[in-house]
Amino acid sequence: MHRLADIGGPIGAAVILGDNPPMSDASSFAAAARAALARGDLMAAFDLAVSGLAAEPASEELCHLQVLALARMGDTEGAMKLFEASGLGHSNDPHRRAVGARLLKDRALGLGGGEARRAALAAASEAYHLIFRESADPFPGINAATLAMLAGRAAEARALAETVLSNRAVAAAGDYYMVVTRAEALLLLGRSEEAGRALEAEAVRASPDHGGRSTSRRQLGLVAAHLGLGADEQRALLAPLEAPAVVHYAGHMFAADAAAEARLRREIDAALESEKAGFGYGALACGADILFAEALLARGAELHVVLPFFEDDFLAQSVLPGGESWLPRYRACLEGAASLTPATGIRYFGDPEQFGYASRMAMGLARLRARHLCGESVQIVVWDEAATDGPAGTGADVAAWRTADGRTRVVSSGALDRGLVRPPPAVATDHERVLAAILFTDFVGFSKLAEDALPAFWNGVMRTVADVLDEHEAEVSCRNSWGDALYAVSESASAAAEIALELQARLARFDYSALRLEGVGGMRVGVHYGSAYRTLDRITGRTTFYGTEVSRAARIEPVTPPGAVFVTEPLAAILALEASERFDCHYVGRIALAKSHGDFPMYRLQRAGGSGEGGG
Repeated sequence: MHRLADIGGPIGAAVILGDNPPMSDASSFAAAARAALARGDLMAAFDLAVSGLAAEPASEELCHLQVLALARMGDTEGAMKLFEASGLGHSNDPHRRAVGARLLKDRALGLGGGEARRAALAAASEAYHLIFRESADPFPGINAATLAMLAGRAAEARALAETVLSNRAVAAAGDYYMVVTRAEALLLLGRSEEAGRALEAEAVRASPDHGGRSTSRRQLGLVAAHLGLGADEQRALLAPLEAPAVVHYAGHMFAADAAAEARLRREIDAALESEKAGFGYGALACGADILFAEALLARGAELHVVLPFFEDDFLAQSVLPGGESWLPRYRACLEGAASLTPATGIRYFGDPEQFGYASRMAMGLARLRARHLCGESVQIVVWDEAATDGPAGTGADVAAWRTADGRTRVVSSGALDRGLVRPPPAVATDHERVLAAILFTDFVGFSKLAEDALPAFWNGVMRTVADVLDEHEAEVSCRNSWGDALYAVSESASAAAEIALELQARLARFDYSALRLEGVGGMRVGVHYGSAYRTLDRITGRTTFYGTEVSRAARIEPVTPPGAVFVTEPLAAILALEASERFDCHYVGRIALAKSHGDFPMYRLQRAGGSGEGGG
C-alpha cells in the first residue's frame, strides 16, 4: 500500500505508481518518455527525458523527446531554446531536425493572421521542404505541403502532396503514421471523402498513440478549415482521431450496499463507455469515488488520484466511515492508479475547504490533461442533485465545474445509506484558515548595488511594485516588503496571477541603467496556492498569513529566472479550471526548491496565447 507519509516526492506533485523498473541508460529513459508521449502525459515525458539526460547528457534522442514534449505542451519559445542549445538542427535523423521546423510552424500559427503570418508559414514550409529534399522522408514532406497551403501557395502544396502520395510507404499505409500522412495528402488535394475513408483504417482505430492522434487531429483540422469544409464535414473527418475523454469523477460517500453498488456500477460503466473515457481524476472516498476508480481501471483507463491531506486522516474521514470492506478496495485502486497527487502536506484540521481544494485541483489537472490531448474533459458524478452551501461535497464540485463552463453528466444516486459517522479531526484548530495565493519576489543583483544606487532602486523598482499592488488593492489581502523582497497574498488565484504578470510587464519597461548593475539583474516572482492561517500580525497590526504553504511559497522565487513568474502545480491546476482563457502555465520540470525544501513540478506563467512578460 502506498502511504502519503511514506511516498517519496513533494506534496502537490504526482507520484507515479505501478510497475516502474529502475532505469539507468538513455535507451530505457527514452522508451519510457516515448510511452508517456503516446499516452499524452507530456509532463511525465519531459521529466523522463530530463532524468535520462542527467545520466547521458549527449543523448540526441532524449534531447529530441524533451523538445517535443515542450512543443506539444504549447511552450514554443522554451522548446526553441532547448532545440537550439541541443544542436538537433544538425542531426542526421530527419525527424529530429524537423522539430525545429515544427517550432517555426507553431510560432507562425500563433501570429493570428495577415501577411506576417503567411510569410512565417511559408518560412516554416521551406524549412520542412529542405529536410524533405535531403531525406525524401514523407513526414517533413507532408508538413511542407500543409504549410504551403496555409501560406496561400496552393499549387506548391498540391505538387508536394502528390509527391508524398507516390511514396511507397505512404501508398501502402501500413501503420498509423503512414495512414494519417496519406489522409493529409488526399485532403490537400481536395479529396476529402477519400481522406475520411483512409482514416477509418484499422491502423488508426487500434493505435494507442493518443499524443500522436492529438497532433494529427490538430493538423488535419487546420487544413479542413482552410479548405472551407463545413463544421459537420470536419467533425466526420476528424472523428476517427478523437481522443479518449478525460473525466473528473466525484460523488456521494455511502455505506457498503451490494445491491446499490451493483446498480450504480452499471450506470457508471455506461456513462464511461458513452463518454469514451480514457483518463480519470478524483479522490478515493468510500462509495462513488471507489466505484468510479474500479470502473475506470476495469476498462483499462488511466486513474489519477488526488488526496487532500495525510493518508491516515483521509482513511479515517473518507474511507472507513462507510465500513471496513471499503479499505481493501481503496488499496487495490491505489495500487492500480497511474499516479497519486497529495494536494497538501498537512493534517486534516476539520476544515471542509481542504476537501474542496483537492477536488478543484483534480478538476484543473483533468483540464490540463485534456488540453494536452486536444480532447474533451467531462465531469461525471453520482449525485442526488441537491445543492451544497459549503465549499465541499458533490454539489460544490458540480458548481465549481459548471462555473468554469464544464459539462457535467449526472448518475442519479438513488437511495443510499449516507448516514456515516466521521471521527473528530485528529488535529483540530479554532484558528481561521483560508485558501490563498501567496506571492514572493526578490531582485537579482540587489546585494551588489552601490549605496548611491539604492535610492534609484527604491524609488524606481519598488515604487513600480507598489503601484501595481495599489491598482489591485481590493484583491490584495496583505503585503509587506523588506529590502528588495515583496510578500503579498490574494485569496484569488487569478488575481495573484494577474498581479505577478503585471509586475514583470512594468519592470520590463524600467530603465535599469541608473542601477549600474553588471551582469544579470531583474525581479524573480514565485506564486503558490494553498491553505494558510489568516490572523492579525501582532507587530504591524495588519492582516497576515502563515503556515506550511506560506513557507513553501517562499522557496519558489529563489529558483525562478530573473524576469519570469514561476508557479506551483496547485496554482497551475486552479488557473486551468478557473481562468484558462486568461493564463497559460508552461511546465518547466521538477525544480529543487531553496533550502533543501524538496523538488516540485513548476510552471512558467504566461498570458494565454502570448508570451510571458519579461522573458525567463
